[in-house]
Amino acid sequence: MTPYDYALIANEAYSADPDIGEEDTASRALVRTTPDGLCIAFPGTNNLASWIADLDAVMVPVDGIGHVHEGFWNAWLAISAKVLDTIGDQPVTLVGHSLGAAIAVVAAAMLTAAGKPPIAVYGFEPPRVSSDTSIQNLLAGVPLWLYKNGNDLVPDVPWGCYHGGALRDIGKPLLPIPNVQDHMMTRVILALSGS
Repeated sequence: MTPYDYALIANEAYSADPDIGEEDTASRALVRTTPDGLCIAFPGTNNLASWIADLDAVMVPVDGIGHVHEGFWNAWLAISAKVLDTIGDQPVTLVGHSLGAAIAVVAAAMLTAAGKPPIAVYGFEPPRVSSDTSIQNLLAGVPLWLYKNGNDLVPDVPWGCYHGGALRDIGKPLLPIPNVQDHMMTRVILALSGS
């Protein structure tokens, strides 16, 4: 599957009923079987609980992982047992947009620390997840595809923090200044389609 295919699944996570978690929370996921194997997709911010998770940017120490954005970590922890049960011993690809991309990265860190790294992570427009480089170091051997479209400002926050890995720039900026229009999943899909 291509990054475009995974972007479509990330987009579907916004509109489909969650297979794991509840719709009105920040903690929810879509489960799909793809030609590459199991895919867990986390939607981004589209409700009040998600906004609260986004804004809970205190960095908390997590054993074996480093200092992690508390809102992202707690959103993951609330569904981690169910996700891990769903994965079992299968190889898994983790996918998400925005908040969902952040959750995918911290989920990958937890899986990797437990000796069960995902086969890949596709994060579209991820905010930063950690105040140190521990997650980057932990995920160094995991295929990590983190995308920033145009001049999207979300991947630049919280300031002074780090992504799980390097960002890949895609798309043409809609505006010459940082903006949220470039953050929209429709623009990400357009950029990845080659149109």
